[in-house]
Amino acid sequence: MNEIVSISDYSLVQIQRCGFASASSKVIAEKDDKSFIESDVEKLCSHVCINYFVQGEEPGPKILPDSEYPQWLFELDLRPPRPLEDLDPDLDGWLYWRELRRRQVQQSRRFEKLRTRFLHLQNSPTMKKAFGFSDTPVKIES
Repeated sequence: MNEIVSISDYSLVQIQRCGFASASSKVIAEKDDKSFIESDVEKLCSHVCINYFVQGEEPGPKILPDSEYPQWLFELDLRPPRPLEDLDPDLDGWLYWRELRRRQVQQSRRFEKLRTRFLHLQNSPTMKKAFGFSDTPVKIES
């Protein structure tokens, strides 16, 4: 009982009919993928293909030779940050203290998750105060 329905000539959607009503019976059109990946090797080797809003023929700024860029650009430290155990407060300075503070914040967040305020304990005095009931049976006077 499959049926193909045309939605304003943009795309086709396949609707599957069943013997009962569904929770939402809306028909949603499939979106066309408009992404484009450049595959021209010559263009990729000569241009920085990042400016997709540029009007014109060029795909972006041209890649210059290394001598045209400043020297500090090639001396940047691109390694991942070192762990706290490898840092020294005297040699590394603020990097050590920043990493230490980040660890302290992570640890305090873990402790917050483990606190008992997120747990509902049976026969807890705070639960009795908060909700006004207890699990102990009421004594009936006769």
